[in-house]
Amino acid sequence: MDLTDQHVHELSALLDPAHNAAVSAALQGVGPAGKTNVKQNVEEGGSRGKFATECERQLDAFMASTHKLLVLNPAAFEVWKQDSKPFSGNASMASLTACEITQIVSDAALKVVQRMGRTDAARLCLVYEEAHSLVPEWNFTVSEGDRAASNGTARAILQGRKYGLGCLLVTQRTASVTKTILNQCNSVFAMRSFDDTSKEFLANYIGKDYAALLPTLPERHAVFFGRASSCENPVHIQLNDRAQFVAAFRAPLPPADVSA
Repeated sequence: MDLTDQHVHELSALLDPAHNAAVSAALQGVGPAGKTNVKQNVEEGGSRGKFATECERQLDAFMASTHKLLVLNPAAFEVWKQDSKPFSGNASMASLTACEITQIVSDAALKVVQRMGRTDAARLCLVYEEAHSLVPEWNFTVSEGDRAASNGTARAILQGRKYGLGCLLVTQRTASVTKTILNQCNSVFAMRSFDDTSKEFLANYIGKDYAALLPTLPERHAVFFGRASSCENPVHIQLNDRAQFVAAFRAPLPPADVSA
């Protein structure tokens, strides 16, 4: 889930652009008509239900295919919800925010893996880029709808662990991300941070001494801690330089043909 559209280009070698575009187009096609879909039952109005159904269908197909990566921009979808009871055949409509659309996609992912049964193996990983906008903490939301959506996404992530659904949060401010998900993170890469609230939260994971180092970390350096590490204590690491990574790893091991 990427609000910037950057990763479609940055990860182009790992995904099938035609497939990614087709999925996005299918999701974009079901939403706009909801602006005039007025129903006596408010929950049936708009296009939220149809969008959720299409999300589930597309993720089902994705899981059954050979594709390994799908990048969606929640802000690119026009989805409507009915806001009031109808009067003279009309009702107020509101477009869903990126936070609310993120919840729909997360719920659809949960339903897909639930049908596959419980497992200890990883099946599907949801990556939230700019997580402070997609799953914000309650006091950083701009509306009650975003607050409910963020809580709904958190519930989907927590329930999905039993079915192989994982989560990766990428954010510049942990203080602005819902703690319901953050508190469940097994591994943390803490990079340079000047925000006192974020440092206080990260101190619970990496300790006050390491948290105090965060404002002075050079670029591409991080304090790493968690189950993904073989060390019991936090470790100060230098991350790969992309050019060196491509030369040393990608050159002899290019990505498989994702369009096959």
